[in-house]
Amino acid sequence: MIKLENIHKYFDSQHVLKGIDLNVKKGEVVSILGPSGSGKSTLLRCINFLEEPTRGTVEIGGKRVDAESAKKADIVSLRNSTGMVFQQYNLFKNFTVLQNVMIGLTSVKKLHKEEAEKRSMEILERVGLANRLDHYPAQLSGGQQQRVGIARALALDPEVLLFDEPTSSLDPELVDEVLATIRKVADEGNTMLIVTHELHFARDISDRVVFMEDGQIIEEGTPEQLFKDPKMERTKQFLSRANRSN
Repeated sequence: MIKLENIHKYFDSQHVLKGIDLNVKKGEVVSILGPSGSGKSTLLRCINFLEEPTRGTVEIGGKRVDAESAKKADIVSLRNSTGMVFQQYNLFKNFTVLQNVMIGLTSVKKLHKEEAEKRSMEILERVGLANRLDHYPAQLSGGQQQRVGIARALALDPEVLLFDEPTSSLDPELVDEVLATIRKVADEGNTMLIVTHELHFARDISDRVVFMEDGQIIEEGTPEQLFKDPKMERTKQFLSRANRSN
């Protein structure tokens, strides 16, 4: 489903991603862990070319794009195969909840307004926001705003869902409602890549866990392998310190 080959990313002289190779199967949930500055979010954004890789190839569902020869049409096609949930929600403040979800369906999928409205209402019901259709983002809690972001990504029926630290901007008491929604989305069989600092959540929801540091994948395995018996000393150190801080 997702195949990354030799992904490199430079910001000027800073080598942020150093030859990442990663495969994700259809229906698989993969969590990416690592310290701040390890390149996790940059890797996620390179998958849909929100950050263009310096070199390497990205393949999603058979659509293969080489970073060094990518054409605009290739990038648009690849990007349309993904749905992304951001740290900061990125909702249109002057749009209602319903309008925020509909806009992708009318502008990207070119659905008629009536069809887009029907699908948006169905998705918002799935994430528990059927009673907030006419509310504006400022009238919602952070957790509700993030669930609108999840609904917006789901509405496009993407092949892959990308979550970039989806709870990092939330007050602690609002984290659980968003994690419950993500868990429900995973249970529906969606292919998902999740950058997260929520270790217990990653262990429970993931089919596979990836640990990154300094722009490289240091170790990957099943949650049981990585959390109970990590092979690399750096992984052990990170998990030990992170568990003490939780």
